Amino acid sequence: MSSPQVLMQESNTVGVKLMAGEEAEAVAAVIARTYPEAEIERYPAYISIQRPYQLTFDIPLISEELGRPYDAPTFLVILSSYNGRISIEDERITITTELV
Repeated sequence: MSSPQVLMQESNTVGVKLMAGEEAEAVAAVIARTYPEAEIERYPAYISIQRPYQLTFDIPLISEELGRPYDAPTFLVILSSYNGRISIEDERITITTELV
């Protein structure tokens, strides 16, 4: 019995799945303005955001959109999954296809 063949395909797309809610909507609004070409899809339980090569989530802009303080650890609470290499800083979270 032979084992099934696993096909791997290289992709330049990065993306996130965010738990649906006020914070995810604010993130989606900021990303839509920052990256007009980003693909944003809304589902009942989550929001999917995808873009080629890199996504940077600017925490101060998200805070401004929400109208209240917001920080990177709070963003990570709604981050269900991501595709790419992640870099977490106080003021931004970046997901990229490049080695970090």
